Amino acid sequence: MLALDGVRGLAIIVVMINNVYPPTHAALAGATGFVWHLSNLGWVGVDLFFVLSGFLITGILSDTKNAPRYLRNFYGRRIVRIFPLFYAALCVIYFVVPALLHHPGGSVAQLHRLKWFEWFYVGNFGYYFVGYPPFPTVHLWSLAVEEQFYFVWPLIVLLVERETLKKLCVALIAASVALSILWMLTSGDEKALYLLTPFRAQGLLLGALMALTLRGPGGARALTRWLKPLALASAAPALALMLWTELSRSRVAAAVVGTLGFPLIVFALGGLLLAAVGAAPGSRTHRFFTSKTMRFMGRYSYAMYVFHEFVLWGANTFVPWTVAPPKVWGSHVPLGIAVLVVVVGVTVALSLLSWHLYEKQFLKLKRYFPYAREVRQDTGIAADVASAAIP
Repeated sequence: MLALDGVRGLAIIVVMINNVYPPTHAALAGATGFVWHLSNLGWVGVDLFFVLSGFLITGILSDTKNAPRYLRNFYGRRIVRIFPLFYAALCVIYFVVPALLHHPGGSVAQLHRLKWFEWFYVGNFGYYFVGYPPFPTVHLWSLAVEEQFYFVWPLIVLLVERETLKKLCVALIAASVALSILWMLTSGDEKALYLLTPFRAQGLLLGALMALTLRGPGGARALTRWLKPLALASAAPALALMLWTELSRSRVAAAVVGTLGFPLIVFALGGLLLAAVGAAPGSRTHRFFTSKTMRFMGRYSYAMYVFHEFVLWGANTFVPWTVAPPKVWGSHVPLGIAVLVVVVGVTVALSLLSWHLYEKQFLKLKRYFPYAREVRQDTGIAADVASAAIP
């Protein structure tokens, strides 16, 4: 999908850098510390996924809401795309890993305490109320957030007219921010702000608002008129808050980011998505997001997201020094980058195999859930990226 695949590719690249580049545990001054802190800022890629998902899914729903079998086709296509790989990964964690490797009884007990949460796509709530998993499934919290959104949002789109739905998106974003502030004032627990859907749905809702605005009067011009200045105003303070959180490692900074920082971050990322979609053909932005490399990473990003933590866990389990690489030429950076390159390389290879040998077989079932929709051509977006803007 042209530029949107590139946006997805950028998101998975920064997420894998964040999750895979190893912590140094020592000598955080100089180049070692700079690279480590820089890699840790990649968590923002998850929020870019949220904005993109809200944009794409709401676009599909808006374009198909009057078509026959609207809900059946939407849910059918989501199931054949997402479920096979997700549940295959859980089967490996719950049945294969405990059988092949010896683990403390406490780890197995924790795994079973989380099983109903993870198998029913509410793992993010499980990680908050029960505790983090013993094996590398904690990154699946974001997939749980998206699936919870996918479950309820099609019904809302079906029942609410577009202009009212736009107002609802604004109201829900504001309510999420207000709820996060109230939560911190009453509980003081910032962990919930990073895991639970009511606090993390802001990116999905902004993406939805963008898709609805794009399909309304004025199209891309109307979207640009309010989003561009908002994104530009949000970018600098969002980055400043992220840097403060990363460098201070304080609970106060984490709480500020979780309350006031998340809306700033998602508005800035909405501006990035707008820039990618609306870039003029031949411009640097257009060439970057439509490049073969970025589109390749975007196409296989789902499998990469599912696999990368498992590959890293395997490396850390069987090659213990990968957790905290020793110095080479006086720095932790060379071997840290080597770990990153190898883990990402293995992840990409597994993702290719998964797509061609496994996932693609299920995608053939999409023919039983065809979309029937009218694609608008008057949005004001360049013709060669219109198909990307309106899925």
